[in-house]
Amino acid sequence: MKKQEMGSVFKKLYFMLIVIILIIYICTITIFLTYAAARRSDALNNMQAMVRQGALALEAQLDSVSNLEKNLISDSRTSDFSQGIYQNDYERTRLALGLISSMHSFQSMNSIVKEIEILFPRQEVVLSTVSELSRDVSIPAQRVEGDTARRLVYAEGQVQMELWYPLTHPLEENYIPDYGVRVTLSEEYLQEILNLFATQDQSGGFSVFDTGKELLRIPSAQDGELLESWRQAWEKAGCPDSFLGNGGGRTERYLFVSEKLPGYGTTLVAYRNGRWIDSSTITALLVMGGVLLLVGGLFFLMLYQTNVIVNKPLQKVVQAFEAVQEGNLNVRITHRYKDEFQYIYSAFNRTVERIQELIENVKEQGRLLQNAELIQLQSQINPHFLYNSFYLIRIMAKNESYEQITGFVTSLAKYYRFLNKEVDQNIPLEREAEHMMNYIDIQQMRFGDKVSVKVGQLPEEAAAFRVPKLILQPVVENAYNYGMADILQDGQITVSYQIQDSFICVAVEDNGSGAEEEHLTQMRAYIRDYQGRAAGHALSNIDRRLKLAFGEDSGILLEKSALGGLKVVLKLDRSVAL
Repeated sequence: MKKQEMGSVFKKLYFMLIVIILIIYICTITIFLTYAAARRSDALNNMQAMVRQGALALEAQLDSVSNLEKNLISDSRTSDFSQGIYQNDYERTRLALGLISSMHSFQSMNSIVKEIEILFPRQEVVLSTVSELSRDVSIPAQRVEGDTARRLVYAEGQVQMELWYPLTHPLEENYIPDYGVRVTLSEEYLQEILNLFATQDQSGGFSVFDTGKELLRIPSAQDGELLESWRQAWEKAGCPDSFLGNGGGRTERYLFVSEKLPGYGTTLVAYRNGRWIDSSTITALLVMGGVLLLVGGLFFLMLYQTNVIVNKPLQKVVQAFEAVQEGNLNVRITHRYKDEFQYIYSAFNRTVERIQELIENVKEQGRLLQNAELIQLQSQINPHFLYNSFYLIRIMAKNESYEQITGFVTSLAKYYRFLNKEVDQNIPLEREAEHMMNYIDIQQMRFGDKVSVKVGQLPEEAAAFRVPKLILQPVVENAYNYGMADILQDGQITVSYQIQDSFICVAVEDNGSGAEEEHLTQMRAYIRDYQGRAAGHALSNIDRRLKLAFGEDSGILLEKSALGGLKVVLKLDRSVAL
């Protein structure tokens, strides 16, 4: 029987567990990657909304500043002061105080305004909300082509907006305007807007304003590397008004969102460390992975314990059953724990012991039955020759052949002395052959010259081989009684020995008339179907005895002899010792 593979169920469980854990890990990673992408998208959307809100708030404040400048430029008092219409000092002072009062009013209404100045370059007079009246007037810097009056400038460490009159005056060298308004913006207000972007660690914002192609930064941008990283990413994207992208410094990567205020030449930029989201997600993923790994380890530990507690004891039981199936009844199994397997093992051992007892009983009964059957079969043969002998003596006495009777009785005495002396049921083949020759001598007294007998030489290696008693003489007797029954002269009987592989073959042939195919078929069926009804039939008895002694491959074969009569072959298996 083919052995079944041990532990196949547990291998399937291990495989299923690994597949489930892999699926869980893949799903977890997918969920976290999706979550990271969604969180990144939300963070960018929030940053964009925050920057747009800050830009709109700043732009509204700058619009109010621009309107303030326009109002002061268009104020008739500013023009009158510039043209010197009021020549006495009282009137000029009153006019200046009126303008300063208006500037204070405008400043109080705009939190972005730090200082308002009206400059009169030709008179070298400055009206200011801080220093009131001053004679120190700075001439406006040379403006490049394309500048607008609303553009922010950075001078003397401050962010300013300037509006000069006349607005349409040609940009000529040594240009001196009639008057102008300069508003200094509050960096604290700008910093408050930028502080809105610093919602988390490693995040913040800065503002950039430009003059032509040059990029400048205000002091709130403390890290110049951030400014450069944004500028490179922004220029790579084509310098859009609204920008979303990422850039990297020497050590970090950042997400940038910027919004430009086109009317004022400035840009608000918010930044956030791009790795902050990634590290948070990775940390959560590692925590979840650790939990899954712990759960997987517990599952594997459970399966391992199940394998030790259940699978291995089951394997031991299955292997023991396989050993019993292969014929090994000496196998015993033990279990050190007092549990269900100890009961199963004990029951298995008791069952095997009981099977051994039953087998020994069956074997003993078989041996007793075999010996009884052999004795019965031999008892059927022993009287057979005696009956024929008495019949022959009767014929010789009737013919008054007294000398022949004397010789016959002497041979008959040897014959029965062999039967009485050889009490063992199994004898050497050599002794069985001698008994057969004594029988042939007796029969030759009967047939005389009518029958010639040729007996071959018994091989030395077969002489000591033990065989059941009385297996050759009855076959020769059958040749005399049936093969020579219709022979009046020139009868022939031959006995030959041959060793074929592991078999000893003894052939008894005659030239009688008992070899017709129909007769051979009937005799073969009679021998093959022996069920006790063939008692008294020598060939059937001998075939049965040989099969009981040497196995089913041994027995009697019936063939047609080359002499023309019947050929009886006794086949003995040399591998079976009696």
